[in-house]
Amino acid sequence: MEPFAGLAGHAPAIRHLTEQLESGRLAHAYLFVGEPGLGKTEVARRLAQALLPELPLARHPDYWEDDRSQALKLDELRLMPDHLEFHRQSLQQFLALKPGVAGRRVAMISSFNRLADPSQGILLKTLEEPQPNQVLILTTPSLSPFVVLPTVVSRCQRVAFHAVPTAEVAELLVGQGIDPERAAVLAEMSRGRPGWALTAARDPEVVARHRLWEERLEEVFGAPADAALRLAAELDAANFAWRASDRAVAEPVQFALGAWQLHLRRRMLAAARPAPWARLLERSYDTAGQLEQNVSPRLALEVFLLECRLAS
Repeated sequence: MEPFAGLAGHAPAIRHLTEQLESGRLAHAYLFVGEPGLGKTEVARRLAQALLPELPLARHPDYWEDDRSQALKLDELRLMPDHLEFHRQSLQQFLALKPGVAGRRVAMISSFNRLADPSQGILLKTLEEPQPNQVLILTTPSLSPFVVLPTVVSRCQRVAFHAVPTAEVAELLVGQGIDPERAAVLAEMSRGRPGWALTAARDPEVVARHRLWEERLEEVFGAPADAALRLAAELDAANFAWRASDRAVAEPVQFALGAWQLHLRRRMLAAARPAPWARLLERSYDTAGQLEQNVSPRLALEVFLLECRLAS
């Protein structure tokens, strides 16, 4: 069976990885790059399973994975840890051992950007002096130096992931038993992110929440400045509460920005003068980038929403 069968989109990335699997000429480290929800982690697991066909990954002694939302502590990475809370072995301990049942050892860290710079730096020696028959797969939403150390980026083979056509996302959802009408709505909301769409399909309130944030943005257009500031404060408070929760739903700021980007795009396509809406759409992506660089969410939202109020 094809290792990447049934995945939506990412044909260039999958073709590249398939060619390397068939030739056996693999990189010692991969960096999968693309915004969250595109399916990078799923492709990484498919690649790992193709490299370790002996057993399912969950039971394979030659596979190590961390895909938690929390930042990895140094002890989870370094060769001589003082205390391990999550893994039985640190990453460097795992990689220091010879394969048990397979011909290689494979490790995967999703959302590598959640690692602080010192934790990323711990892996530099591993990347600079790789042992034979080891493959390390990392995923990240961005190559910004504020997100991933340039020294890490330079030592990995980069594989780019891009938005998937809406029709392909909808087809994937229907194949998972989602009602076609709901699948079409979720596919549009996903902005080309099949992983996001599959997760959102399990949330019965996701469409209503999306439309609520669209309505809240509409209230800002042409309103006094305090309306924009109140919305920024409300959303920042929601984000603060989300961080202290079990995080069962999407991060409020990122979710709202996604809803607003779709709304602004529709406005732009329908407007006689699309330029102001195009500018706001561009500013929404700038705001998302600022949040990746640890800019204060409230400040970034205030700047964006104050500009939105002048749109109409």
